[in-house]
Amino acid sequence: MKFILFLSTLLIAQLSLAQTMSPDSFARQLTQSPQGQLIDVRTAQEFAGGHLDKAINLDFKRADFEQAAKKLDPGKPVFVYCLSGVRSRAAAEKLREWGYGPVYELGGGYLKWSARMMPVVGVQRSSAPAQWNAQRLDSLVRSQSLVLVDVYAPWCAPCQKMAPIIDKLSTEWAGKAVIVKLNADQEKKMLAQYRVEELPTVLLFRNGTLVDRKIGFQDEAALRSLVTPEK
Repeated sequence: MKFILFLSTLLIAQLSLAQTMSPDSFARQLTQSPQGQLIDVRTAQEFAGGHLDKAINLDFKRADFEQAAKKLDPGKPVFVYCLSGVRSRAAAEKLREWGYGPVYELGGGYLKWSARMMPVVGVQRSSAPAQWNAQRLDSLVRSQSLVLVDVYAPWCAPCQKMAPIIDKLSTEWAGKAVIVKLNADQEKKMLAQYRVEELPTVLLFRNGTLVDRKIGFQDEAALRSLVTPEK
């Protein structure tokens, strides 16, 4: 009996984990679920700064979240996300407890989704023409001993978090290293050339050669370690 109970508990845990999905899997499952209900459990202010298309905003931290959730159909799939996955996990647990299901969670939340350059609405994208091409960048990296390329987008949350660090180091490293900022909205060809699929991406060129690539948010210590002279 205890063994059966253990297996049941294990199965429930596995099913719960299976419903936390990568951005690609989440998008695919959402597409395959035409009756799916997509909810963003961040604050209204966060929602206004950009969100997934057709999402409805139900702030999990509000006292009336349970009442607001009643507008959802318990017989249809629910897709839930927040900024990083913490609030959506708690919200998903509550929704399952209240009888909703299946409930799918976006692993990594809006941060991971936007970093993967997946579609969002409510953000202003740059329509300015490209400033860089392969020849210009190649000429630069060959003429400088150290070039750090920051591939970012104004709407990318991890990029916004890293921006002041990049700006600080750009000033501090003047004469030692050149920092180039590539706006992903403008520099599509450069993204394709260097196979950039996630934001932010940092490319390090040393003496004209691409020697390192970092994907995702990098703190100041991590960025500093990139330019430490080779031993």
